[in-house]
Amino acid sequence: MENEVIQITDKEEINKVIEIIKKYNESQYNFTTWYWKRLFLRGMEHERVLEILQEYDKIFLIEKRKLKFGDIGYELFYRLSNNTSFSIAVIPLKDKLEFIHAIEYKRRLDERIKDFKQKR
Repeated sequence: MENEVIQITDKEEINKVIEIIKKYNESQYNFTTWYWKRLFLRGMEHERVLEILQEYDKIFLIEKRKLKFGDIGYELFYRLSNNTSFSIAVIPLKDKLEFIHAIEYKRRLDERIKDFKQKR
């Protein structure tokens, strides 16, 4: 599964991942240097990322992948409006939830899903 991306669009499967994420409270959040660097370069506010993270009902896609050291990473995709999507990449670890990046897209990501399914 390493480097293989699995797209999760089924609401029941999305809810299973959400339950994993909900197990962590803010004191267990760990923000990587990469997260802070990319946030700064994109001019995004950290508080906004934390707010969006909790809007679980807006998640329409999760990409799951096995990472370099065997951990499982999830990228949560949120539809904020008709033309704005947002993603937050996290790694649930034993005692912390590690944040890798957050990205705001000023477009719908339906093509990303469609392109992924066509490649399969």
